[in-house]
Amino acid sequence: MNYYNYFTEVEEHFVRRRGKHMFVSPLDWSLIATWRESGVPLNVALRGIDKAMDTYQSRPRRSSERLSTLFYCHDSVMAEFAAHLESHVGEGSAESPQPAAASPAQEDTKAEGPGREAVCQFLDARLKEIERLLKKLHGREPASEAVERVRARLTEIVAGLQASAQPDAESLERDLGILDELLVTELRPVLPEGRLAEWEQEAKSELKVYRKRLPKETYQKILENFMRTKTHRYFEVGELSLFLLQ
Repeated sequence: MNYYNYFTEVEEHFVRRRGKHMFVSPLDWSLIATWRESGVPLNVALRGIDKAMDTYQSRPRRSSERLSTLFYCHDSVMAEFAAHLESHVGEGSAESPQPAAASPAQEDTKAEGPGREAVCQFLDARLKEIERLLKKLHGREPASEAVERVRARLTEIVAGLQASAQPDAESLERDLGILDELLVTELRPVLPEGRLAEWEQEAKSELKVYRKRLPKETYQKILENFMRTKTHRYFEVGELSLFLLQ
């Protein structure tokens, strides 16, 4: 199973269990990102979704009622993740579901990561978006300077990848995460006045019903991911993360 399809696998599984196609919202994608960043393995996330949907579908309801958000499954996914961690006590750190030493199965999983050509194509697409953005930001410092730094570093990364046999996905994802954080941080001051507050209000309104059920740290992380996604979409630049490589 290619772990880099985490987002689409979760989305498609939820839509399939829901029984009718729908577009997963930016907040739902932020929740998926939070699961991924928390170390929830894909199979555990899918199992939690299954159990939540089994419960939902067993309850009497009007035929017109449809589940419209992945947040319904959050508690179930976290319960499955807790059980997963408990079952692996002694195999590694309590903070991570990964054992201290990689097993042969895990080495196989790493080998299934995206190949050099796919990664280069993905990053080339991001570079083209960043170059278009630079033209729009011309003369707007310091944002344009920061975006130029991201472009230059990304160009170096692509050049290095072209000379390698197989990318080190873990190290590359870390490097991209640093660049993405720089990009989002420097672009936010360029947003129209009040846009960030508008997005935050939108997120809080949609999350209102779940506020009491979500741990404070999880709630805040979902908000941050939502704001990040909105910033990327506004400036028409995809997130710099291999987890979105399809």
